[in-house]
Amino acid sequence: MSRRIVIFSLLTLAVSAAALVLSSQKPHQFSADQCLICHTDAKGGDDDLRSDITEACATCHPTLRNYQAHPTDIIPRIPIPADMLLINGRLTCITCHDVHDKSEHHRNFLRRGVSGKPFCLICHDVDAEGHLFIGTTHNGNYKVSDPTSQIDSTTLLCLECHSDRIDALDKGLGAGTWSHSDGRSEHPVGVSYEEAYRKHPRAYVPPGMLNKGLELYDGKIGCGTCHNPYTGKKNMLTVGNKHSTLCFACHIT
Repeated sequence: MSRRIVIFSLLTLAVSAAALVLSSQKPHQFSADQCLICHTDAKGGDDDLRSDITEACATCHPTLRNYQAHPTDIIPRIPIPADMLLINGRLTCITCHDVHDKSEHHRNFLRRGVSGKPFCLICHDVDAEGHLFIGTTHNGNYKVSDPTSQIDSTTLLCLECHSDRIDALDKGLGAGTWSHSDGRSEHPVGVSYEEAYRKHPRAYVPPGMLNKGLELYDGKIGCGTCHNPYTGKKNMLTVGNKHSTLCFACHIT
């Protein structure tokens, strides 16, 4: 059997495994022959997890590669609790997620029964102002303008820390307006950029020509469109805003 056929066969098996998992009504209901997606031995266990476990997770969750979440495959610089599993000393998806946990109290397969900021505090400290050391937060005000719609999960995660009015990630919030703490700048959230472009094509950059750092959520604007805590840029901007570069990345006039 040629090497090309072997590679094709392996890819076919991977795609088939992903389809089986994704088609299941209950997530992570793996069959015995799917253990090798994540484990080096069919018996399973924490001691025989694949070193490329992030790639294993991406087999069934390919879109999460672009999700603005915690970086993976890094060596943490802070102490990590023993129950937050590391692979070869590196932080991966399963550091925070236990894919076999069936507890109804653990949301999104998180390793402990908390989510949002309380979960971050398992590893991260806070400063005197109550800010996580992953970045300083600023309060603002969010007003819902369209309760019939729903904002994306990344924006909900941001608002949980940045607005005292938001206390749960699963709270259904419609599209609205976020007012920054300086009181001078407001921006719509949860509204369709694609629809805005269709109505005013001369006022906006075409969606297909947007800077790759600007992520839309089902075609809608979210906090993660302009901000990403892992970029290292001032104010956690996805694109630097010198001479209003960020603003002009979307707005023409």
